[in-house]
Amino acid sequence: MPIGLGIVGYGGFGAFTADVYARMDEVRIVALTDTDANRLAEGAQRYQARAYPDLEHLLQDPEVELVAISTPPWLHVPQALAAVEAGKHVFLEKPLATTLEDADRLLKRVREQGVRLSVDYVLRRIPIYRTLQKLIKSRLLGDIAFLRLENVASNEALHANHWFWDRARSGGIFIEHGVHFFDLGNQLCGVRPETVTAYARNAVDGRQDRVLSAVSYENGVLASFYHAFDRPAILEQTVLRVGLDQGNVTVYGWIPEQMDVRGVLPEEQRGALATLLGTDLNVLNLPAPEGITGATAGQVVEATLTSTQRTADYQEAIRLGMADLVRSILDPHYTPEVTLEDAYDSFRLAYLSQRSLETGQSLSF
Repeated sequence: MPIGLGIVGYGGFGAFTADVYARMDEVRIVALTDTDANRLAEGAQRYQARAYPDLEHLLQDPEVELVAISTPPWLHVPQALAAVEAGKHVFLEKPLATTLEDADRLLKRVREQGVRLSVDYVLRRIPIYRTLQKLIKSRLLGDIAFLRLENVASNEALHANHWFWDRARSGGIFIEHGVHFFDLGNQLCGVRPETVTAYARNAVDGRQDRVLSAVSYENGVLASFYHAFDRPAILEQTVLRVGLDQGNVTVYGWIPEQMDVRGVLPEEQRGALATLLGTDLNVLNLPAPEGITGATAGQVVEATLTSTQRTADYQEAIRLGMADLVRSILDPHYTPEVTLEDAYDSFRLAYLSQRSLETGQSLSF
């Protein structure tokens, strides 16, 4: 029997995710609530579900076993807490919270109530990023040395009074947006962060529209996460650069469209790399660079992976996240892909990055 799902928030992203859930065997949409009556009626009719005027009434529905929360950040903790107190499991869109105190309070009640909660960190489930994770774990190109994220986005839909700029409601760029990439960085590094130092630029109207967090990890990996909401949409770009001891990887796109791999490795290991990447390698014979004492000639291997199904990749990542949560509900011995510790660590890194901005200090994780 599918688990009864209640949807909290049926705006743009809530409707997008509902279409994914409706095609799943593991869950059945039985109820919705939204502040917009017209949206709510449309969603209830579309999925033949019950429409409730508010969360309180939805949580009283005995068929609702699990709630998916797709509302603005400042509502996440009070809504998730209400669901947890009602004995419901929770699939929560990022961020987990907007303050560390709220995150602590929520996870404490989740554990006490014995329910399951997961945050919808889609990036770790995108095919290109899964391949990158496998490449790092394989150590075919050596250990990971650094990460550098450059995420520049549009501010055209974010008017001066939009809640996004109100850090009391959004948490700030690191928490509202950057937490996705902090989760990905934590996963790729495989260890916890150690220290964080952050910087920001405020626009002339006071909006904090450019932020950078420099993070050191316990295994010596150095990382930087740059986010900006300061340009036209036609100039948006996301690039993740990963340095390995014997190579480099560059990933393009918020939901990745391309990954370039370049490195050196013994000929007998090239087959393993090609198999892992699922594509042929291009081998380049390069002369020794001029002007560098001791430099030698050698062979460099290259490969490019592409994806033309960005929306499908995004939808599948959401489906996998929900399916993983359902599995953890049905099997109490199963460890979900996104554990409570994962959810907390990525949020804590985002929160400490914002605190570093506010205090002007480097902070220990």
